[in-house]
Amino acid sequence: MDSGGIPQVLAYGLSQMSSVSYNGFSISPSTGTANVLPNGQIRFQLPNNALLDMKTSKVTFSVKTTADVGARLPQASQLFSRIEVKCAGISIYNGSNFNHIVENVKVNMGQKKVCGVTGHKDFLDAGTQTGKLLAVNDSETYNDELGTDQALFAIDLGEFSEIQPRLIDTSLLGQLEIILTVNDNKCLAAVNASYNGPRGTSTNAVTVLNDSTGAPAATFEIIRPTMFVNMYSLSSGSYAQAVRSKMSDVGYLSLCYDNTLVFNQTWTGSSRFSLSANSLKRLTAVFRRKTAASTIEGAVPIVGGAAADFDGDGAVYGIYGSSNGNGRGIQEFQTAGEQYSLPTAEPAYNASKETGVAFHYDTAGGVNLNWKIQSAQVPNYFATVAEQAELTKHAYNIDEFAKARVMAQYLYNFHAFAIPLGLPETPLDRKLISGLNTNATNAFISLESSGSNRDVANYDCFILACCDTILRVGEGKSVEVIN
Repeated sequence: MDSGGIPQVLAYGLSQMSSVSYNGFSISPSTGTANVLPNGQIRFQLPNNALLDMKTSKVTFSVKTTADVGARLPQASQLFSRIEVKCAGISIYNGSNFNHIVENVKVNMGQKKVCGVTGHKDFLDAGTQTGKLLAVNDSETYNDELGTDQALFAIDLGEFSEIQPRLIDTSLLGQLEIILTVNDNKCLAAVNASYNGPRGTSTNAVTVLNDSTGAPAATFEIIRPTMFVNMYSLSSGSYAQAVRSKMSDVGYLSLCYDNTLVFNQTWTGSSRFSLSANSLKRLTAVFRRKTAASTIEGAVPIVGGAAADFDGDGAVYGIYGSSNGNGRGIQEFQTAGEQYSLPTAEPAYNASKETGVAFHYDTAGGVNLNWKIQSAQVPNYFATVAEQAELTKHAYNIDEFAKARVMAQYLYNFHAFAIPLGLPETPLDRKLISGLNTNATNAFISLESSGSNRDVANYDCFILACCDTILRVGEGKSVEVIN
């Protein structure tokens, strides 16, 4: 209800702000226009004296890959390992060296959506974004044809794009600089098939690493990076006066955004770290095969689809269509770097993807998980796979996973285990800081496991600690970051 006690659905009040104007600008990187290789950096300096829309301001680019090795691209956000934001040389958003993992988990949870047009949403085994079929050994590359002079992909600024308020008055801040670090070449896949390539025991299977001599060293370049920014201006001056008045009364303005810290360790059955944070709102753990960080692989099948019968049981699971209809399946794939699995001994980490053994979960014993914060169990039991899924949905305030549609997909392709440490939030809510404050204790946090089917040698564990960060802006463009 509003202040008059009238429900919103019955209110006839209309808010109005006059003299609003919009314009957009394209910014070239301060690091130059040369192609950027893996682990290189791209820097942009943002305009001053404008209301900058952080949500819709994005970086556009195209990609060139090594020719004739069957190279395939992941989602566009996976091509960048870190995003950092500086204000007058002071880091106000540190990001993480595993920003691509943070982004991928958000997509899997449905907190973020990927555009199929500019975000390279799907793994393209048969052709390119521009409609070209790929013959055997052809690489997916965008430095010619339409990509000769056009940017084909776009990414936002990660968690910083979700800052509240969404429009930032850059006249109150020092020079803002965006720094993007390009991921290493292991984020690619290199497949040994062309369109209609089989998925099975054939050496020409999509899931098999390309047999060209250059495939293990396949790489990519970011070409023609540009940032476009959307900006508003208010000619009346009333907004600027209100902001100055607020700053004078309180002493500062507060901006808030998420900052996810990522802790990476070899999984030995438990993982432990310490954290001091003003507001720790969520803990998430994902597990990735060690090989994903050291070698380029073929495509990883998403459980449930195949173009043809490959194991004697039909092409697909029933939810995808006819489970016995050979040739009627829907093939879907991902790169090894995008795959997160429950670390089971059976199926083994290196079980055959071609025969389907890799995602046949037929062994009892379990891999049960539990968090400990200062030795207190959260939750107060070891979670089975169903409980892991339900707690994770609770942590992200969702009713269903955006990607996983059956349990085998959750366990093999999109696994995550999360718990909430703050109140539930929705996109329409005003920002509420309610996470666990560990500043006074520098809390020790661990992820524990139990069960007889654990693999404690072949996986890396990534723990994502999502924290609220407050940026205070004072007179004279002074800033203070509260983590």
